[in-house]
Amino acid sequence: MARSRTSALSVAVALGCTAVAYNLSAAFVGSSPQLRGGPAVARGVGTDYLVRNGPKDADPPAVDTSKAAGATVDIEFKKRPFGIARYVPGANGKGAIVRDVTQKSRYPGDPQGQAFVAGVQPDWVLKSVNGQDVSGMDFFVIMQMLDDEVMDPVTAMSLNLKASGVKTDLRNDGAERTQGEKFAITSDLDKVAVVDMPAKLVYQQM
Repeated sequence: MARSRTSALSVAVALGCTAVAYNLSAAFVGSSPQLRGGPAVARGVGTDYLVRNGPKDADPPAVDTSKAAGATVDIEFKKRPFGIARYVPGANGKGAIVRDVTQKSRYPGDPQGQAFVAGVQPDWVLKSVNGQDVSGMDFFVIMQMLDDEVMDPVTAMSLNLKASGVKTDLRNDGAERTQGEKFAITSDLDKVAVVDMPAKLVYQQM
């Protein structure tokens, strides 16, 4: 009898670990709100984007994105993530400039290979999104609109907690207190609409 109970417990633990591993891998694959933990997540990737993705010592000085005058390239992205590994802001925090591109397409139709296949290059300026000129827009607003970032599970969880607050019952002198919505960290960026897919982005060379 004891051996049967031990076997049953081992099976239950193994199934639980498999479920956890599946959920964590899903959080890593993409950056849509559903992959970051479900439709209840309101916080997008614009929040703290530069804390997670930049800047680096090797980055060149910021430039005025409104002065980009080179050739333009129209690209339609079918799904997220696009394959732009990192954007950086232009001068005064305005506009968005491609800094790193995922340098491979792992299989035909790989979403993370879209930018690479389309020929997107570092230093290209994001000119417009679905016809809207974003070259002079606040960098974090653009990142929020695109909602395009691949996060590891720990980062995804942190973003979720900031958005919703940690709901934990605490007792202090007999009074019950609940962490929840009043502890959530909110931002005006949460009001920015995320662009639907497919999305047409226009890049311009400096």
